[in-house]
Amino acid sequence: MEAGQVRVRFAPSPTGMLHLGGVRTALFNHLFARYYGGGRILRIEDTDRARSTKEFEEAQLEDLDWLGLGFDEGPYRQSERADVYEAAAAKLAEAGLAHWAEDEGGRSALYFRPREREGRFRDALRGDVGFSKVEDFVLVKSDGTPAYNFAAVVDDSAMGITHVLRGEEHLSNTARQVLLYRALGEEEPQFLHLGLILAPDGTKLSKRHGARSVAEHRREGYLPEAIIGYLALLGWSHPEGKEEFAGLDELAREWDPARLGASPAIFDPERLLHLNARRIRALLAVELLRLLEPFLEEPLPEGRELLAVEAIQEEMRILSDAPRLLRELVSPVDPRTFAGELPETSVGVYARAEEALGGRRLGDMEDARELVGELRAWAKEEGIKTRDLLHPLRLALTGRHGGPQMAYPFAVLGADESRERIKRAREAIL
Repeated sequence: MEAGQVRVRFAPSPTGMLHLGGVRTALFNHLFARYYGGGRILRIEDTDRARSTKEFEEAQLEDLDWLGLGFDEGPYRQSERADVYEAAAAKLAEAGLAHWAEDEGGRSALYFRPREREGRFRDALRGDVGFSKVEDFVLVKSDGTPAYNFAAVVDDSAMGITHVLRGEEHLSNTARQVLLYRALGEEEPQFLHLGLILAPDGTKLSKRHGARSVAEHRREGYLPEAIIGYLALLGWSHPEGKEEFAGLDELAREWDPARLGASPAIFDPERLLHLNARRIRALLAVELLRLLEPFLEEPLPEGRELLAVEAIQEEMRILSDAPRLLRELVSPVDPRTFAGELPETSVGVYARAEEALGGRRLGDMEDARELVGELRAWAKEEGIKTRDLLHPLRLALTGRHGGPQMAYPFAVLGADESRERIKRAREAIL
């Protein structure tokens, strides 16, 4: 196939928010075009006057941009192409292939009467697909707008679309579209119908399975790289089994359409969450800080912003986890809630920690690690188990039984605040 010959399109309807199934279609078209050095066209199928809104269109375009899925042409809007559809409808009428009749609501609509009602078309993933018993269907609705199948065929022909990549749910539409291509004397594009995306239980994917819009995932703090990387694996496989990609560019370099499949794919929200957490952990602290700014509810500790981000990075699965994790790290602690469960050695541990913090400066993680190292060495000399050292200290500083490595709470809180919290914990025991 010659470079530049391929032209694909993504054609969303602005009747709702962009969902992950639509993103997969947009992504595979994007990758297919990049693989062959072809063109990517964006077409807005907004002929449903009652449900299409400018707000939905703008939201969808914003989501596509956030995901990094750009286009070479468009957006073209079907609502602005009425003359093109009128000319195609007139051509079919002149050939005796269109007639007016009442639609289901008793209104007058223009119908297509195919010369043949059965046939076959070629699908690159499924081979020859047969169809039969195709009845007359609407070309132009009673309100004068083109029906979906008619508008899609006219536009794909006019825009020189060579390949149509979309979900298996469109197979029933393809039979009608093929008949329209042939009636209009236009060359059919090559079709690739991707397998369905199913829920973990094998049923149709829905919101109750964690299938939400892109905007919802974005608000929760999913990274575009995680969404793109995960969706790429729903209908495509890497030759070496690779499952994580740094971004769209890396994915495009390793993507090969020969490994597309027609089998259904399972959407697992827990797997997406896991991949998102791994992408967060791979970020530099300064980059993560920038991404967290819209999610933060309170200022980070002044002068220790990057330390605070590093401290919560390991536990974060989505960016919206940050406020909770930060509260758990720096919020005031009431030592009375845990004083009764501490080992007897805790009084000595707290006294030694207070002494070590006196007049000390904890300017960075190196200082904090040095402090923890000294406390570990002291505990070893005193015969105190590591857990009986670190667990009481963690409770005194954060009130939590778990969390980041011990040096982080010291570094984020600073020497004075750490010493004060440990002092209060010691006094609560006594």
